[in-house]
Amino acid sequence: MVAPPRKVHPVHVDANSADILRTKVVCTIGPASESKEMLSQLISAGMNVARLNLSHCSQDFASRVIRTIRAILVETESTAEVAIWLDMNGPKVRSGKLVNGEAVWLDAGDDFYFVNDPGMLGDKTKVSTSYQKELVNIGDKMYIDDGLLSFTVVERLEDSIRCKVDNSGLLGESKGINFPSHIINDLPAVSEKDKIDIGYAMKEQVDFISVSCIRNIEDVEEVRLLLGNHKVKVLAKIENKSGMDNFESILRMADGIVIDRGYLGAEVDVELVTIAQKKMISMANVAGKPILVANQMLESMRTNPRPARSEAADVANAVMDGVDGLVLSGETAIGQYVLESVNSMRRIAYQAEKNNNYLEYQVKTMRSVPKPIPVSESIASSAVLAARQVDAAIIVCITELGGTARLVAKYRPVIPVVAATLIPQTARQLNVNFGLVPYYHPGSADTVIMDTLKYAVELGLCRPGQVAVVTCGQHIGFLEGTTTKMQLMQIPG
Repeated sequence: MVAPPRKVHPVHVDANSADILRTKVVCTIGPASESKEMLSQLISAGMNVARLNLSHCSQDFASRVIRTIRAILVETESTAEVAIWLDMNGPKVRSGKLVNGEAVWLDAGDDFYFVNDPGMLGDKTKVSTSYQKELVNIGDKMYIDDGLLSFTVVERLEDSIRCKVDNSGLLGESKGINFPSHIINDLPAVSEKDKIDIGYAMKEQVDFISVSCIRNIEDVEEVRLLLGNHKVKVLAKIENKSGMDNFESILRMADGIVIDRGYLGAEVDVELVTIAQKKMISMANVAGKPILVANQMLESMRTNPRPARSEAADVANAVMDGVDGLVLSGETAIGQYVLESVNSMRRIAYQAEKNNNYLEYQVKTMRSVPKPIPVSESIASSAVLAARQVDAAIIVCITELGGTARLVAKYRPVIPVVAATLIPQTARQLNVNFGLVPYYHPGSADTVIMDTLKYAVELGLCRPGQVAVVTCGQHIGFLEGTTTKMQLMQIPG
């Protein structure tokens, strides 16, 4: 009997391989990637999450992109479950708009003014800022665009400060500004614009939101209060020293973490960022919460078709450290090689996964979990252990809100994990966790297990006759993380 052809899915490494990529890829959508044709190609190439940065795009732009992505998934009958992530400014100081919206070149040694007039359009001699209180002193450094441009303060004026440009470079609109000699605590965690954007996110039924420059647990709590009972997940962006110092408490309150190394590296000594990144990834792994690494992953691919070797090593190391996903920023938003960036990142991540010792990782994680272990965690770790002992081909998690599926992913099983749910948003939100293949089951709870196994066979993740480990709980009314049952099943033909 000839086996039916395998259904090609973006989770596969390529169309000719049944191997899957476990590391998730986030693409920031901008002018270079907003067209329907490019978005369709990104979905086919394996984009798991589409990020829209509301500091750089309008709500109208975001709505067009969201509608287009959802239309593509319906038209192509895709089961890719692409999630939507809206990123908001938060207490992040930014430069203002420029004449004609065009970036300007600054030359080292020139005078440059930061002006306290938010309505002013900047040029190569001046720019406005979003923070207008007295702060810097003569001799202080200021960094723009994750440290790509450096300035030294030389004079304080009534409505501006005069600086010397330390290095030549391109200044764009709405770029982050760092003040390494100062900590700004008087900015609200959520501005009036952010509140409007959070309301917009709920209206659009997006899957994730994040607020930049989270400083402490109170900042995350403020976002949660605004969301009320809405099911959108909150990602806390760590990009300043306060956030790094308060990471443990922030991790407890947030649904996931994003490490923005660019902005963080302009505020914290760069040699400390790499070590901090490893520690934060390890802590998020033990907590079972997804953690993403963002900014300057494949920066050179904005203008080059191939990444630098150091960038490839950076991506591989992040994967081997245990990151759930990697974020492409300017590479896919404004870059010249959008698809090449995605394909390069996936290839590098796949090789890193192949050369990682996940069995050793499982043992280490099981030892790290505080005792006594909650029931749902016990089921999750037992499923991974049982799958290894019986040589199972696949783990299937039947879940309502994704709790147990995330706990299974925490142990980094070496076989595919299909997370099946009757809730479309849950399926999309699971697409940010390492190793999970989300499956939205449009049928009833009575058929979800058999239909999920059939789906896994169609994707080539397993074959009839092999063993599957299945976790599930009550079909109706169970809360997140209350899975109570694990069973071994033979995959039907």
